[in-house]
Amino acid sequence: MSAERPAAPKPKIAILEPRSAWRAKLQETLAGLYSHLVISATYDEFLVALQEMPFDLAIVDLWIDDAAGDADHSAQDSLEALLYLTEHALQTRLVVIGEADGREPLLETPGISDQIAFLPREQFSPEALQAIITRHEDHLSSPISLGHTGVLISLELQPPRVGTRIGMPRVLIVEDQPFWLNLFARMLEEANYFWRAATTYAQALGRLRLESFHVVLLNPSVSAASTGEAQNWQLLDYLTRHCPRTKLIAISGKLSASEVAKLFIGYPIRGYVDKNSFDKNSLLSLIERQINKSALRVQTLGDFRLWRDGRQITHLGAPEAELLLKLLITRRNTAVPASDLLQCLAPQSSLARDFARLTETINAVRFALEPELPRPADSRLILREGASYRFVTSHQVEIDVDLLEQRLNEARLSESKGEIADAIRLYEQAIALYQGDYLPADRHIAWTANERAAVQALYANALNRIADLYAHEGDLDKAIQAANTALSVDAYAEITYRRLMRYHACKGDRKAAAAVYRTLVKLFSELFAEPISPLTQRLYEDIAADRPISCVEVRPGTGEFQALSSD
Repeated sequence: MSAERPAAPKPKIAILEPRSAWRAKLQETLAGLYSHLVISATYDEFLVALQEMPFDLAIVDLWIDDAAGDADHSAQDSLEALLYLTEHALQTRLVVIGEADGREPLLETPGISDQIAFLPREQFSPEALQAIITRHEDHLSSPISLGHTGVLISLELQPPRVGTRIGMPRVLIVEDQPFWLNLFARMLEEANYFWRAATTYAQALGRLRLESFHVVLLNPSVSAASTGEAQNWQLLDYLTRHCPRTKLIAISGKLSASEVAKLFIGYPIRGYVDKNSFDKNSLLSLIERQINKSALRVQTLGDFRLWRDGRQITHLGAPEAELLLKLLITRRNTAVPASDLLQCLAPQSSLARDFARLTETINAVRFALEPELPRPADSRLILREGASYRFVTSHQVEIDVDLLEQRLNEARLSESKGEIADAIRLYEQAIALYQGDYLPADRHIAWTANERAAVQALYANALNRIADLYAHEGDLDKAIQAANTALSVDAYAEITYRRLMRYHACKGDRKAAAAVYRTLVKLFSELFAEPISPLTQRLYEDIAADRPISCVEVRPGTGEFQALSSD
């Protein structure tokens, strides 16, 4: 009797499905049939699941929603999930569920694998889904050439892949003349923008439903029908209704003056470019002006406050949004894992709900900081990178901590050049920026401690350096005041005590200098159980013996001792 053949191991399946009704439907269809089934409602939750274990198959809902501008999940999330799977999970088979008209733009999307099984939502049934899942990998959807559509045949350049050029302007070109289509594409590619192209109304509609854009360059003559005044400018109507935050720039060489006037009267056109007098730099400048580039100012010292274009932002959405933004700003320009960000939120009833809350909170913050975004994922301040988020600084973002460090570096440079007056001015500016400790209301939170200590060290350094410069210039009262403030920040800096001893002695108050020394001895012996340094001991003996001393221990801008006598 032959041995019974062991059953094939059941596959592990990961699902990204933002809608509760469809999650329930997939759960009902697949529960109990597979060794491990993870159904995620958000992109973050889905990616965290993928990073925890390998899956044999992934099912992604290509959720196309015309009102996705304020949604927590959009088709762009689905695209980025598919891109992640394509790049990081090569052994995972891919199944996409979506509207039938979403298949074509999906396959035209650069970076998305064409080895995807597509199940039209209109044809969904448990049997149809089971048939796709159980089908052998070699019999999945056949490869489809990405050059089979008119738009890609017309293009000389390959558009950027999904998930690339994060934080750059996103522009859609809608143009049916190959010369102009390729001219605009080359121009945007040279500017390193994220761009897509469409030559027909249907292609443009597919792209707009699948991806979001800051700007659309639109030839208004590209419409659903080739003739008929009633059908003209149909895409403009769609953009006005469904993409209100997307900026529109019309481009044509055939419109009459009255038609151009009609454009501006009937639609929210931000600019018009006449092909007959086309200028590349003017168009790029026009595009750049449409991108939300509000100036953001952040105060973290003494209090936490935000200003956008000079107006204070008082509401960030969810109650936990402020703490989440504080963490992103504290770790600015570095990727913060979603798991770390979850710690800023009050736990919900389930991990799935926690991730949904994280998505909602981040999106609320994005809109608070950049209210004109087409969709949250288009933020140029809070970027998503895999299952992490990064707060990006630029010349449009001013954070008091960064400005303090910048002024301190500039002061040191002036000091090293012997430009004492400029150095004092810059140190004073740096000191004025310090309005108090870093995020004082959150000193109980561990991730604020390192930044708080680092900023305090910068502040104390600025005080000590300006104290020496004041003394060098003969202003001993200001030098004493600055050194005392430095001690209030860092009472363990022995060199600061020596500074005060020198300043008092040079001012002729040797009793005050001796009092500083006694305070130092008491502090170090009683609290730290440490002896003072021979350098400090020798300075005290010189002062007590009324011997000449230098008023400044270190020459400004150098590490050399300065020999300015107190006599």
